[in-house]
Amino acid sequence: MKILIADDHRLIVDDLLDEVSSIFPGALCVGTSDPTEIIPLFKENEFDVIIMDIDMPDTSGIELASEILKIRPRTNIIYITGHAEFALESYNTYASAFLVKPITGERLRDAFDHLRHPVSTITDDMIESEYAGNATIGKWITKYREERGMSRDELAEKMNVALQTVYRWENGTRMPDIVTFMKLSKILGVDTGMLMYSDE
Repeated sequence: MKILIADDHRLIVDDLLDEVSSIFPGALCVGTSDPTEIIPLFKENEFDVIIMDIDMPDTSGIELASEILKIRPRTNIIYITGHAEFALESYNTYASAFLVKPITGERLRDAFDHLRHPVSTITDDMIESEYAGNATIGKWITKYREERGMSRDELAEKMNVALQTVYRWENGTRMPDIVTFMKLSKILGVDTGMLMYSDE
């Protein structure tokens, strides 16, 4: 998830950066107190969520949100403001949330739980580390192969692949595609779910 925090008060930006980073440790969180940086930062990063003040010097967060939504309509806008009277106007940009300052951690978490356009917090790196090599799949290929007294050479022959491919599966430098994965499950005599999610 990529999150931009924009408020003309730097202390508010810093506080929200700390809070959001604690909620989503793996997220890209960027903060700015300069309203002129908001659109360029968005064009560079295409944030999933923007937490933005409404009343900023020489501009309005609502006007900036309108520009952003023209670029990427599924962007989640969470408005923050000290002026509750902006609430009705803010929803013309289909905001995900409207939070009146001071912002509590509980209200911020609730806003993220109810985004208009939900965003997955699972990153490509998380998928790769969870399902590749020794983290999961590679470990279980090795485990079930050894339990069946099967050498890497034998598995390679049964799978009709090079020995080096089996080494790569087991050490995590390569992942089998779905068809190969199903064939592996059959040859090793285990359910595909067990091969992916087995516990020690």
